[in-house]
Amino acid sequence: MSRLLRLHGERTLYVARVTISQFVVEQAEKTRAEVGFSYEPRAGAPSTYPVLQAAFAHSVATGEPLPVSDEHSESVVYADPEVNFAMRFWHDVNHVRRNLTFDLVDELELAQWHLSVLEAESFGPQTVVWQLLHTDLIGAIYVMSLTRRFPLDQLRFAEDCLAAGFDAGVLAELRRDSDGAVG
Repeated sequence: MSRLLRLHGERTLYVARVTISQFVVEQAEKTRAEVGFSYEPRAGAPSTYPVLQAAFAHSVATGEPLPVSDEHSESVVYADPEVNFAMRFWHDVNHVRRNLTFDLVDELELAQWHLSVLEAESFGPQTVVWQLLHTDLIGAIYVMSLTRRFPLDQLRFAEDCLAAGFDAGVLAELRRDSDGAVG
């Protein structure tokens, strides 16, 4: 049994993952209704802000789905990897709608906005649901800023942050090499 499961219990983690998944899917659906297009996971999705802006403009003009990255969704904090694509859609659309680039400072601002939307649904920092989204967003920004890579295993990273505390979880991820071993 992982440290997270011992700390929070298997059922608590399961419920939190399902809850955050439902929340993200609802936000993606609201966003789809607001902008008039959906998303399509695929390789070669926009990876720079100018390319995302162009893809967003194309989707607005044509109603065609916005391409979102289909990479790095094997191990996610959500109940199903498909939810990661919904999160990317909600996130990418709001990059453009809020005029926030892929610069790490803008990423942090967007992550804080996402968390505020979750808080408005009564999931504050004391909840495992909030902690999962915080780790997925803010934790990934910390790792990216220090290592120039995303967490190697998002679920393991979240488990480490929940079990040992956010700072210790980030440190463990920073020390993890590409094989997943902590050095």
